[in-house]
Formats: sequence, structure tokens, C-alpha cells
Amino acid sequence: MNIDEIKRTIDTNYTGLNKPNNILLNTEGIVPLVQSEGMNSLRGIKHGFTTRIGGVSSGIYESLNMGLHLEDDKDLVLENYRRVGESLGIDYRRISAPNQVHKTNILSVKEEDAGDGISRDLTHFEIDAQITNIPGIPLIVYSADCVPILLADPISRVIASVHAGWRGSVQGITAKTIHKMINEYGCLSENIHAFIGPSIGPENYEVDQTVIDELFKCPYIDLSPENLSYTDIFLEFDDNWKDKLLSGEHLNKDNLLHKDIYVCCHSGSYLRDNIPENYIGLTQPNKGAAYGLFRTVRFRKRYMLNLWNLNELIMINSGLRPGHIYNSRLCTMKYHDLFFSHRYTNGRRGLNAGLISL
Repeated sequence: MNIDEIKRTIDTNYTGLNKPNNILLNTEGIVPLVQSEGMNSLRGIKHGFTTRIGGVSSGIYESLNMGLHLEDDKDLVLENYRRVGESLGIDYRRISAPNQVHKTNILSVKEEDAGDGISRDLTHFEIDAQITNIPGIPLIVYSADCVPILLADPISRVIASVHAGWRGSVQGITAKTIHKMINEYGCLSENIHAFIGPSIGPENYEVDQTVIDELFKCPYIDLSPENLSYTDIFLEFDDNWKDKLLSGEHLNKDNLLHKDIYVCCHSGSYLRDNIPENYIGLTQPNKGAAYGLFRTVRFRKRYMLNLWNLNELIMINSGLRPGHIYNSRLCTMKYHDLFFSHRYTNGRRGLNAGLISL
């Protein structure tokens, strides 16, 4: 696939030229970067997601591997960083690059953290999100199917990077990062913009019952029966299928006869007497917009989870404006020739990266 074909694959025009929801491949530098028109419109904020194109690594890491702690040659990876830094107009030696472990720990990056894990030994471990208001310290998030999210408040001048796999997503790492931006730096949620980067899409992310059980414990979305809706995919349910869905019996053959369902959750929690006690998101007088979270795959006893919608819903429930959330909708598994995908390669791969800097 040549660069023109890649641009046609990535560039979108949802609402016309130079509109916030448009996603584009910026090819002005030596390394192409996936960007959002919405983020590009924010003054003084640089951002971008890498592809596999434009680097010097080889083998399973070909070519723009951003993973420093894999078995790739470190000098080659640092050359990849140099190229990305040049293309984005940042000093790659000042990137804050803690290791990620699928938890919800958030690092407030200070001047002394510049270059940690890049130009000097790594000192920050088990960190899956970062925030800062320090100009010139780029924040990085790594991914190879998990959801990378970049956040920016152009008013308070605060940025963040978030790594949201399924564990981090259902535990609300994105909401927790937003709350930390508010509590530590005085941000207002309605001023925060978010860019959901390339990651595994809902047509390719198959999960088991354990993941769905954890999803129903998420305190940042209201998954009570009154706040759910359902789309039928095939035919025939028994009379009490909704009750069985919520009780964890939704894959019994007596429950799902000949159809699978798409389960949707409404944004916010509309005011009523039985709002879940653990719910800590937005409340409102009426049901909000429906976000499809997962569909059942009855014959495999599995589910197809939509991490894009889940994180977008969590951000809406944390007070972000829908028009400030930009979703690339680029599936790393579908476009495995453009992005590293853990599932497609069974773990034999490099890492993509998202970067944001003041």
C-alpha cells in the first residue's frame, strides 16, 4: 500500500473540510501521523498517532516500532523516535515515557520528569495515564490494539495521554484522568477535547463472560435495566431474555434461541428513584443518547466489545461535550498492515504511539 492509498484509507470527511470530526494522515514530515482536525484547531497543542510507516526497524518490528523495551535494536527505535519528533516538531529526548501495565495509576508530569524512560533510565512504573501543564514535555501512550486517548484543555493549558485496554476502560481510567485534570489543574470538563486513536474495533474485539461481568461493575456508566436498550440481530427470544441478560444467564440456549443482540447504554443516568448507588457519572432529566457497547455471539458463547463507544460514553458521563470527542475509528486489527496489532500477530509485533505536547 503506497502513501496515497494509505491517505485514502485514513482521511475522512465527516462534516466537510476543516471540521472537528475529520481524521487525516499528515504526510508533511518524514513520518506520517494520524491527526484530528479538532485537535489541530487548538492553539499551541501538537499531537499525532504513529502508523507502521516511516521508520527503520525490521522483521516483526517493521518499520516504525516505538517500543523501547521489546527485543528490537534500541538504536533503531531511538532513530524512529527522532523521526517522529522531527515530524511533530517536538524534542523526543524530553518525552515522558513510563511503562504501562493495564492499571489506573496516573502520573502528574513535572519538569524533572522530562525524558524519563527515553534519554535516561525509566523511573516511573505501572503508569497508564499522564497529565501535565508543562510546555515542551511531550506525553506518550503506547498501543497495539488497546485504546490510546489524547486529552487537551486549551483554556487551562493542560494535556493528558491515556492507555485504555479493557481493564483500564471498565475501571474508568479515562474518567479518572479527566477528574485529575479538574482537581489538580482547575480544568473544566466542557473545555476538554479528546482524540481516540487507532485501536481494535468492535467487529474484531472478541471477549468472554469475564470481561462483560467486569463491564457491568463500571461506576461511570449506568448499566441498570432502565438505562439499557437492545437491538435484535437475528430472531426469537423467550419472554424473559432481558432479565436473564442482566443476571449473567444471557448465553443459555433457553434464553437466546435464534438471535444475538446488541446491547446499548444511554449516556448519563436520567433522574429516577433507583439510580445505581455506585454510579458517579452525569445525571439528567431524560435518557441520553444510546451507545452500543457489545453484541452477543451466541454460538461461540462470546461477545464483541466496542471499546471506542465505551470510552466515549465514559467521557460524556464525565462532562465532555460530544462535539469535543474525535474518534479515529481505525481498527488496528483490520488495518494490521498500517498499525501494529497484538491479536493479529499473536504478540509478535512492535508498538504504535500517540503523542501530545504543549
